[in-house]
This record gives sequence, structure tokens and C-alpha cells, in this order.
Amino acid sequence: MPAFTAQLTTPFPPVGQPVVFNKILYNGNQNYNSQTGVFTCKIPGIYYFVYHVNCKGNNVWVALYRNNEPVMYTYDEFKKSYLDQASGSAVLPLQVEDTVHIQLPSDQAAGLYAGPYVHSSFSGYLLYPM
Repeated sequence: MPAFTAQLTTPFPPVGQPVVFNKILYNGNQNYNSQTGVFTCKIPGIYYFVYHVNCKGNNVWVALYRNNEPVMYTYDEFKKSYLDQASGSAVLPLQVEDTVHIQLPSDQAAGLYAGPYVHSSFSGYLLYPM
């Protein structure tokens, strides 16, 4: 069954391209590519995706993309604490070869953070096939 969870291990990933959550916790059917940060649908159906991100030193603005188009944005305004958190989720219908990824749309809010004991993550799984 298509399902994955991946963690980000490097803080402050590049803006304007898929965030590469490179540490795989689970990747059933190998539909998530830990080299590119992109999930590619192989079984058409209804999928659930969720992301949890930490920010440090700057605001963070992340977007969930389907087929290179944003479908949802999440923003966190960093306050003077050590870390802030933000999360988002969506249920999406996908066809074969549709792609899903997380991206930072702007360098004005690129404080996405990860560390040895601070995990930002991206997960998704098939709810039911169509």
C-alpha cells in the first residue's frame, strides 16, 4: 500500500524547489523519492498528506503542491522563542503519475528548521483506491 513518512535532516532548505525530506521512516511501494522530495502516484485514489515543520530565526511559509501547483499554504510568524511549529494536511484525489511535494514559495519566510532532535516531517498514504 502506498504510504510514507520522511524527515528533514538539513535545516533551511532552498526556496522555490521541492523540500527534500531525506530520512525515510517508512516508504511502502517506494512512491516517495528521498532524493527529490517528490511523491509520485502509482495507484489512483484518494490520498491523505500531512506535514509538520519547525521554524527558527525567521518566519516560515510552506506550500503543499500537486502537479507543481500549490493547493494549500501554511504560514508561521516566528516569535522570539527558540522554535515555532506549523502543520497542514489535505485529502487529495490523485491519478497515476500525479506528484505531490512540499515547497518554500518565498525567501522572505524560509526559516524551515531541522536538527538531530527537532524533526520536520512529510507523510502521505492512500485512503482508498479509485
